[in-house]
Amino acid sequence: MLLLIFLLEAVAGVIAYVYQEQVRSELTLSMNGTFNSYYYFDQGRTDAIDKLQRKYKCCGALDFEDWRYSRWLKENPDVKNKVPDSCCITETPFCGVRDHPSNIHDDSCIGALEKQIKDHLNILGAVGLGFCLVQVFGMIFSCCLYISIRDYIRPKKHYNYER
Repeated sequence: MLLLIFLLEAVAGVIAYVYQEQVRSELTLSMNGTFNSYYYFDQGRTDAIDKLQRKYKCCGALDFEDWRYSRWLKENPDVKNKVPDSCCITETPFCGVRDHPSNIHDDSCIGALEKQIKDHLNILGAVGLGFCLVQVFGMIFSCCLYISIRDYIRPKKHYNYER
């Protein structure tokens, strides 16, 4: 049972390190579509995108120019904003009318999220492999203890030579 737990922890640690290479492609695939298709049309996702842009001081999935191709602007020609107000450095109503880098954050949200996810995967991998190392020492010490105890418990054979 201990060996099974050890293997599961080792696999979790290794997968955490391996998955780091796929983080950017997964984020690009999912976030770009969400930003472009659902902003303004799905209130839950709109709130999440705005919160994300405020928290990480970013604008757009890859960059602020992503908003030019969004469904939000294509289907609402009366909107004067070029980016959502949550992109602005100092957020005020209709501050997204100007999409100049002096007015809005020009970092990508994918880059900010990728950094945080990779940091968490590093921690997860280190903890998983750290527990494995502790368990290896535990298994070694338990084998040594077993060998020591076995010698005391095993009855010693006495040979009777008086026959």
